[in-house]
Amino acid sequence: MLCHRRPSSISPGAGRGAAAGGARRRALAVLSTLAALAALAPAARAAEPTREERAAAVALFDEGRALMAAGKHAEACPKLAESHAIDPGIGTLFNLSDCYERIGRTATAWIGFRDVAAAALSAGQTERERVARARAAALEPRLSRLQIVVPPEAAIAAMELTRDGVPVGRALWGTAVPLDPGEHRVAAVAPGHKPWEAKVAIDKPGVVSVTVPVLESAPASSSGAGVAPKAAVAPPPVEPPATDAPPPQGGSIRKPIGMIGVGLGVVGIGVSTALGFMARSTFDEATEGGHCDKAGNCVDQTGLDLRDDAVRTGNIGTAVFIAGAVLAAGGAILWITAPSAPPAGAASARGRGLAGGAPWSARVGLGPGSVWVEGKL
Repeated sequence: MLCHRRPSSISPGAGRGAAAGGARRRALAVLSTLAALAALAPAARAAEPTREERAAAVALFDEGRALMAAGKHAEACPKLAESHAIDPGIGTLFNLSDCYERIGRTATAWIGFRDVAAAALSAGQTERERVARARAAALEPRLSRLQIVVPPEAAIAAMELTRDGVPVGRALWGTAVPLDPGEHRVAAVAPGHKPWEAKVAIDKPGVVSVTVPVLESAPASSSGAGVAPKAAVAPPPVEPPATDAPPPQGGSIRKPIGMIGVGLGVVGIGVSTALGFMARSTFDEATEGGHCDKAGNCVDQTGLDLRDDAVRTGNIGTAVFIAGAVLAAGGAILWITAPSAPPAGAASARGRGLAGGAPWSARVGLGPGSVWVEGKL
């Protein structure tokens, strides 16, 4: 019997030797080391076990070996299986496969020895590979195999086949698969058909076949058996209460908005005109007082201040004029393009809006130092 042994780690000497060759050579050395590790340990877990986990795995392995030496193989196999789950190793898997063979789990032992041979080949352990392959070859004539046959007339397109709860793909239909001796359950289900299930006992080497029959159609539900299902009838649409026809889209809002825009535009133009007069007056004050000439050249600070005030006021007036012109033009377009008012009887009064036909009104005005807009519904 082979003892438990862990694969040795890779020496970092190659990385140290490549350090003098620069960053590129160091990177190539690291990549080579990683590739070697992957080749030597293809079954290694993504995360290495901790020191405590390794200690537990070793304790379980030693206890499993002791139980096997005492002939208590049924108790030894779970110990070895847990040790291999915590810290996988070629030696642990070899001993676990040997234990499975001794308790009659021939198929599990056979595939375990084949896995040991593949791992040993990758790790360069030729002797262990040879022994594992020999053990697997010796087990092969003793294997029990189950073949699930699905005749063409039973192969429903949507049928799902399972063996011991594990799905069996169509590629495995008709293939004799090695299984441990014992009772196995084969089941088949398909939409619109009764499920089928069979229990198959395997107790000796060789091939045992089970044939899936044509599945019976499932009966219709008891409440609707023999009666064609009634088509769902949609309830009649609920007619809304009769109301006055609504005005054309936008007819009750575009006109007041247009009127407000025109009003604001007119006010803006008026304000810009007033600001223009103020700027002209300020500039005249500077020239008449002898502070600046008509070309805008000033001789003292007072003239400069008056000229700057005039320019600032003129700029503000220009901006207000442009904004007023845009508002007036936009408001006029809205007013002109608004749909005509609804016919008589559709609305109770001129200017009625969407909210229940309530009348609207709007006013725009200019006060001392302010502009106001008022609207009512």
